[in-house]
Amino acid sequence: MALISLTTDIKPWLGIDPTDTKHDATLNVINDAMSQAVINYVEHDFSLKSVEEYQDGNQSDVILTNNIPIQSVSAIYFWTETDGSNGSLIDPSHYQVRETEIVLVDYPTPFSRARLRIDYVWGYDGLPADVKLMLIQAVEAEFRRKGNKSLGGFSKSKKDESTSRSSDDNDGWDMKTGLPSVLVYKLGTYKVFEFVRQPMAIRNW
Repeated sequence: MALISLTTDIKPWLGIDPTDTKHDATLNVINDAMSQAVINYVEHDFSLKSVEEYQDGNQSDVILTNNIPIQSVSAIYFWTETDGSNGSLIDPSHYQVRETEIVLVDYPTPFSRARLRIDYVWGYDGLPADVKLMLIQAVEAEFRRKGNKSLGGFSKSKKDESTSRSSDDNDGWDMKTGLPSVLVYKLGTYKVFEFVRQPMAIRNW
């Protein structure tokens, strides 16, 4: 799936008239590939997603969800069954929703296995501006180098068609993701990471 538009994002950046279709086939392939590479790297597609999540309670003042940023919380249940059924609905006055966590107010989680259920929405309400710019730059970079290098960073000698290592080798390109290296570094902000839940919030009871 393409995360950015060929007509409104890529062509204006490249200085190509939107009605000029000469490079459409190539640009569409690059756009799809770069978008998929970004999705594979960050492990999500930047859309909003509704989640029903189950956690163990540990008498903590903080709930760290598996996914961020948190956009909204529709319900939190304590003392549920292991499959998330039943349980006691917690009044919203007992928690505050933040982008990266849910802070409980005078209402610590119960200390028991699989006793929390959190129904929430996470993700992004539209592609972040910096990610859009990074994708446009990635498409441009791949489009500009078309025909200049192989995927391995080798160039062909016009004289004898022998393969030789180019002077800049693979500088600027991450061989694992297929994206420009500088963009991979910047995308780290959006990558899904596994966190230990409530590492600093366990009550000393």
